[in-house]
Amino acid sequence: MLDASFASPALGVTKQYKVYLPAGYDALTTRRYPVVYMLHGLGGDETNWVDGGKLDAVADELRLQAIVVMPDGDDSFYVNSVTPADQAACLGKKPPFSRDQRAEDYCVASARYDDYITRDLVGHVDATYRTIAERRARGIGGLSMGGFGALQLAMRHPDLFAATASHSGLDALLYVGPHPYAADKVVLLEDVTSWGRGVGIIGEHIRAIFGKDVANWRAHDPAWLAKELDDGELAIYLDCGTEDRLLLQNGAQYLHDVLLARGVAHEWYLGPGDHDFAFWGQRIDDSLGFFTRALAPAAP
Repeated sequence: MLDASFASPALGVTKQYKVYLPAGYDALTTRRYPVVYMLHGLGGDETNWVDGGKLDAVADELRLQAIVVMPDGDDSFYVNSVTPADQAACLGKKPPFSRDQRAEDYCVASARYDDYITRDLVGHVDATYRTIAERRARGIGGLSMGGFGALQLAMRHPDLFAATASHSGLDALLYVGPHPYAADKVVLLEDVTSWGRGVGIIGEHIRAIFGKDVANWRAHDPAWLAKELDDGELAIYLDCGTEDRLLLQNGAQYLHDVLLARGVAHEWYLGPGDHDFAFWGQRIDDSLGFFTRALAPAAP
């Protein structure tokens, strides 16, 4: 497992990331590999998948023949925010959702996180490591906020990603209810100025990212975007715990049903678990296995 960094033009700062290189990478000097990008959740950073999910150990056990890149995405939801960044003001505050992150690592000059992932990071990784720099060999996954990010980035950039995975993600951004899920009673939000009114600072944060125009929310909502998907366009893996404290299992079930209605084949798991690494750590082998099946294999 390597620690690395690169300068992101989209953010105007240098960002950290971790990268897993498969066994044999150094010895097999002509071999090229598929790449999986794994995104963290709200309040997390590039260390979470290793520290909490033991991704490196799971990948070793699976003998994964892929490069896995885990970037620092701050609390961005991996989109280009409609609210401009104020780096000077940000540097004077503690990051709102993380106990450990430093303001110097968190505060960006420009909050263009979609561009950061899809242009800067993908370009840097393909230029730095022996990747198969093609859509057929590129996947993106994540947990919670990162699950949302992975789904919407893959759906919005079909030229870049062939597969996507969401662990306990915000899979239906505009899902209001019911709780528990009932397919014939689904309500979707229209007045986005009221999104997350009951969750305080998190709601304020997300409303600032997406703005007041429901069209922008729909343009990033995986469940809304999935209404235009055709079978075979994108390989998809979804899971969520039935005891998820954020009730994200309900939106996940809605996305699952949207995909079923579209006839889009996907892998789906709903089972016991909360919104934590006790659940995600048990599921990472499933998503890594999914990527192995969905992406082009390593090539000499």
